[in-house]
Amino acid sequence: MAAKHKGLKSLIRLSDSALTERRRELNQVEERVAEIKRHLDELEEEKRREQALSREIEAGAFAYSGYAQGTIRRRKELERKLDALQPELERARDALSQAFQELKRYEIALDLRKKADNAEEARKATLALDEISLNMHRRRQAAE
Repeated sequence: MAAKHKGLKSLIRLSDSALTERRRELNQVEERVAEIKRHLDELEEEKRREQALSREIEAGAFAYSGYAQGTIRRRKELERKLDALQPELERARDALSQAFQELKRYEIALDLRKKADNAEEARKATLALDEISLNMHRRRQAAE
C-alpha cells in the first residue's frame, strides 16, 4: 500500500518543502519590518533625549532646530522604507497561504485515498467471510 500512494507522498514532501521556504521568506520580510520599526522607536527615543538636553543647555535650543529637521527627514525615510515593504509583506503572506493550501489539498487527497483503500479492504474481507459462511452453510445442508 505504501507504493500505492508514493506519488502523493512525494507531492506532500515537495509541498512541505515549499511551505517551509515560504515561511522563511515571510520571516525575512517580517524581520526587516521589525528592524525598521525598531529604528523608528530608537529615533523617537533619541529625539526625546535631545529635547530634554536642549532644555537644560542654553545654546541647545538653537542647535535643536537643525537636529529636529534631520530627525524628521530620517523618520520620513524610515516610514517610506516601511511603506515600500508592505506590498512585499502581503505577497509573502499570500505565497505562504497558497503553499499551505496546496499542502493541505495533497494531505486530504492522501487521507481520502487511504480511507477508500481501507473501505475496499474491509469490503473484500466481508465478501470473503460471507463466502466462507455460505460454503459452511451449504456443507451443513448437504450433510443433513
